[in-house]
Amino acid sequence: MPLETAEKIIDFAMEITPPGEKITFGLFGGEPLLCFTRIKEIVEYIDLKRQTRTNPISINITTNGTLLDEPMLGYIKDAGIDLCVSIDGPAHIHNLNRRYEDGRGSYDDVIRKLRLAIDTLESVQVNAVYGPETLDQLPQTTLFLKKLGVSAIHLNPNISTHWDETTISKLDETYMQIANQYIESYHQGQEIAINIFDNKIIVFMKGGYEDIDVCGMGETEWGFAPSGNIYPCERLIGEDDDPSLRLGNIHTGLEERSVRNIVEHRGNRNEECQKCELEKYCMNWCGCTNFFLTGHTDLTAPTMCTSEKAVIQAARHILLTLKENDLFIDHFMEYFHERAKTQT
Repeated sequence: MPLETAEKIIDFAMEITPPGEKITFGLFGGEPLLCFTRIKEIVEYIDLKRQTRTNPISINITTNGTLLDEPMLGYIKDAGIDLCVSIDGPAHIHNLNRRYEDGRGSYDDVIRKLRLAIDTLESVQVNAVYGPETLDQLPQTTLFLKKLGVSAIHLNPNISTHWDETTISKLDETYMQIANQYIESYHQGQEIAINIFDNKIIVFMKGGYEDIDVCGMGETEWGFAPSGNIYPCERLIGEDDDPSLRLGNIHTGLEERSVRNIVEHRGNRNEECQKCELEKYCMNWCGCTNFFLTGHTDLTAPTMCTSEKAVIQAARHILLTLKENDLFIDHFMEYFHERAKTQT
């Protein structure tokens, strides 16, 4: 991405965000660390612009980890950037889908760099992608990551592949196994965060998703390709070759008709969802997930329904089991304290 394009994107984000509201800049790819010099230039420009704003600003990088080294980690630490490393599990799981061009698995390089990051940074998040071929081994993956010393684990399903009914039927048991691992961690005095559970527990504590939580594509959430093309979500950029998903270009402006169309087709229009007792705790409104599963940003697939029910059940089990665990309570109170800071 040319620096001029990046600067215009930063200006755009600053201009459309109301005073006091948080702005999050996510740097991703491809592999963003291939352009580390450009990342430093982008961060420098964000720091320059933040001097004139009252908005809390955070920056995060999601990387496959292969290029991380000590100077990079030192810069990331000093700049206060949140780092997320993608690793799908132990070698035999990770190397299924994360291989070099010559066919070699990347696990050995990634695990070495991840350990270096854990030793260098105060906090390192991990992104583990799972699909039908690795779902049975997902509990093994979470145990593996926990033993590595990772305290923030993001489990993300591969929504661009086919999930058959047999595999989907295993979600209840799989998520409950991981929930019991989560519970055991807190019983042992080890704090841990797993996105699929933590997010739901916070939603339980709030009494359901709030307007600020749901998909804001086209208004509060944007994805930008290196070309400057604007998309409603970073997961919809792909190869930047689908004009039907574009909302304009940072150099020429937004296309109001495209923006209006995406805003009008946010949320969920499944009749069965509106009648469901779990509706206020369900992510049936996630536009990019809906699009990949059904081809419509506002239409949810049965896969999503089954997964959300399984996650809600497992998270509820965690909450009821740990509701008197002091470490567990403090873990979530920290979230509400941080939230209160951004609202004052």
